[in-house]
Amino acid sequence: MPELPEVETIKNILANHVLKKTISSLKIINRNTIDGDVSTFVNSLIGKTIIDLKRIGKFLIFHLNDEMILISHLRMEGKYFYYQQDQEQYDKHACVIFYFDDGSVLEYNDTRKFGIMKVDKSAEYLRHPPLSKLGPEPFNVGDTNALFAKMKRKSIPIKVLLLDQSFLSGLGNIYVDEVLYLTRIHPETPAKMLSDEQLKSIVDTSVDVLKMAIDSGGSTIRSYHPSQGIDGGFQTKLNAYGRQYLPCQRCNHEMRKIFVGGRGTTFCPNCQKNSSLPYVLGITGPIGSGKSSATAFFKDRGYLTISGDTIVSQLYQNKDVQKEIIKLFGEEVITSTLDINKNLIIATIIADPNKKRRLEKLLHPRVEQSVLELIKKTNKDHRIAVEMPLLFESKIADYCDETLYVDIKKDIQKERLAHRRLPVEISLALNAGFDAKHNKEKATYIVDNSSTLDALYNKLQKIIG
Repeated sequence: MPELPEVETIKNILANHVLKKTISSLKIINRNTIDGDVSTFVNSLIGKTIIDLKRIGKFLIFHLNDEMILISHLRMEGKYFYYQQDQEQYDKHACVIFYFDDGSVLEYNDTRKFGIMKVDKSAEYLRHPPLSKLGPEPFNVGDTNALFAKMKRKSIPIKVLLLDQSFLSGLGNIYVDEVLYLTRIHPETPAKMLSDEQLKSIVDTSVDVLKMAIDSGGSTIRSYHPSQGIDGGFQTKLNAYGRQYLPCQRCNHEMRKIFVGGRGTTFCPNCQKNSSLPYVLGITGPIGSGKSSATAFFKDRGYLTISGDTIVSQLYQNKDVQKEIIKLFGEEVITSTLDINKNLIIATIIADPNKKRRLEKLLHPRVEQSVLELIKKTNKDHRIAVEMPLLFESKIADYCDETLYVDIKKDIQKERLAHRRLPVEISLALNAGFDAKHNKEKATYIVDNSSTLDALYNKLQKIIG
C-alpha cells in the first residue's frame, strides 16, 4: 500500500530516530524478506552506521558508512517500528529486527510478507535492479517528450501504464485514481490515444497531488501508519479512491468501481468519459412511448442499435441465468420446451415487488456487461443507439454520451398498449416502478411521441442536425 507520499513520510520520521546509529546485530525472522544470501546481508550490515536516509520512488535507501547501501521496498503492508529498548516480545508479523549499539531497536514488520530488503554498494546500486528499472518521478520529469514517445507505443489502459514503475515511479493505486479523476481521464483509455497535453496534465497533477499528500503525512488506508500511533491525513481529501457509490464531488454522479489490469479502480463515469469508445446515445422512456420507433429512426441513419429487451431474451437462454431464475421463481418457471415462462415471471413480479428487485439485481449487471462488450467491439468511428427501458437504473447511461427520453401522454399510451399482447392493466403494472420524473431530469433530450410517426422523426432529425 505505501506509495511515494507514505514512503516519504516514513523516511522523514525514521530519519529522526536512526541517523548516526550503528547496527550492532540483526535478527532475521522471515528469510524471504532478504533479497540475496542472508549471511551476506547480515555481515554487510553489522557494525555499519546509518549516515543518511533517502527515498527513490517507493524505495527507502539507507546510506551506510563504507559505501554500503540498504534498499527497502515496503510493498503492500511493510512498516517500521522504532523502540528505545529491546522488547520482550515482538509482533508476530515482525520480519527483521535491527539492534543498535545504544540499545534502541528498529523492527521491520510486514503482515503479508511481500516487502524486500537488499544490500549493495553506493557506487553501483543505481545501476542494478530494481532501481535501474525505475522511470522518473513526476517531480523529475521536466520535458515530457521522452515519456510521450514511450506512451504512444502503449495500447494498454492509461491506469495500467501509470502503475508501471518503469514508466513513472512513485504512483500507486490510490494516487493514480486521484490523478485520473482530477484530469478527467477514463482509466481504461488506451495510453496511446492520449495527447501530449493530457500527459503533461497527468504529470503536473501528479506533482500537485503528491506534494499535498506528503504535506498531509500520506493516506491511512487499512493498515498504513507512518509510525506507531500516527495516521496520515490525505485520505480525507481523496476524490476517487474508496468513494465508490458516493456522489462525485464535481458533478454529483455516483462514483463507480471497476477493475483495470486486476486493480480496483474508482472513477466518475460522467466526468471521465472513455474517449476511445464510439459515440453512444441512450434511449429510454415509459412502456408504449415509442422507444423502438426512435431506435429504428437512428438505425436507418447508420447507427448500430442495441436493444435491452433482446439482451434479456438472450440471457434467458443462458443456463447459468436459468439456474438463478429457478431459485427465484421455482421449477415451474421453465416450460416443457425448456424456455423461460415469461408470463409467470410477469405475474410474480407484479404481485411481489421484492422479487422484481431481485430479478433486476440478477439481470442488470449482466445486461450492463453485454452492452459494454458490444460498445467496446464497435469501431470508434461508428455511432450506437442503445434502447433500454431502465437506462439509468441499470447504469447503462454511464456509457452514453447523450440520452434521449421518449415521452407520451397517458391517454395515448393506453391506446397504443391496447394493441399489444398483454392487457393494458398488466403493461401499466409492469411499468409502475418507472420513475419518469427522475429519468427526465437526467436525460439530455426529451421528445414527446403523442402524435404521428412523422412528427416523432421530425423531432429526432432536429436533434441530430
